[in-house]
Amino acid sequence: MKLKQLITALSLGFAAISASATPLDSVTGNVNIKLAGLTTERNTYGADAAGTYKESTWGIGNVTEITGTRGQRWVSGLSDGTYLYYMIYGIADQNIIYDEASGKYSIYNVGATAGTKADGMIHMDLYRSTVNLLEVTSDFNANPALRTDFDQYSLFAGMTPYLKLTMGTGKQTLNVSCPTYSATVPADVPPCDPTADETQATLVQTTNAATLPAAGLGQFFADVIGGNAAAQWNTNGQFGHDFNGAFTLSTNGEENGHGSCPVANVLAGQCFTGFVNDPIDARKLPEPGSLALLGLGFAGLAGLRRRRAAK
Repeated sequence: MKLKQLITALSLGFAAISASATPLDSVTGNVNIKLAGLTTERNTYGADAAGTYKESTWGIGNVTEITGTRGQRWVSGLSDGTYLYYMIYGIADQNIIYDEASGKYSIYNVGATAGTKADGMIHMDLYRSTVNLLEVTSDFNANPALRTDFDQYSLFAGMTPYLKLTMGTGKQTLNVSCPTYSATVPADVPPCDPTADETQATLVQTTNAATLPAAGLGQFFADVIGGNAAAQWNTNGQFGHDFNGAFTLSTNGEENGHGSCPVANVLAGQCFTGFVNDPIDARKLPEPGSLALLGLGFAGLAGLRRRRAAK
């Protein structure tokens, strides 16, 4: 093959990858992931079981957009007709510390251990589907009662996990001492556990309340442990982890425009109360098909060099 023809072939190969960069499978490199989701403290797992770490919070949601540093952009439902949903579960309160000066609560979470399936890890399972679940993607009126097991939510039934993640340590680097409170501290301030090792927390939050509904911030690292796209996302490219996440938490209620969640429905466990969004950073490797295409192109270029050297 002549050099010009080979260069043309390689160019077409790169162009094919570039043209298909918006489909989820073709997004590669450093990426920013935006999500929206709902959280609740109702229908939790292990709430009535014995054990120190009972699940305190769980939720569902969807990935709305993934953008890459190379100008790539995947948009839920638009780029390739697919949607990414997630369920986050196994969140347990390790320690909650109230800051009297700011009125904020520092919440240190670990994986739940109460209940037969809780394994001491905070889990986040992602599912890829061609079905647009309006209860999750736009109406934000999904029902907590649709949870059927520790790791099951009926709207996602039958979907194969795209990714399975667990949260890892690293966001909290120092232990925290229990403060001494004055008589003006609110009655709902939970007791501080002086034996807790907050460096083992895998989800760290700062909120304006100890329980939902609340507003605030959260941070976490996450690691890939399975799923049919695990090979593309298991890169350890975020400080030794696969994902570096930060999110905001606000009230999911009719007064905030994030769906309708009246107090009566909250108390009856009929709607989610917390609304989460904001970005996660990660790195994604090319899908195997793209790697194969590039490999063929470079192999052809190497063959041409060998042929020219032999002349």
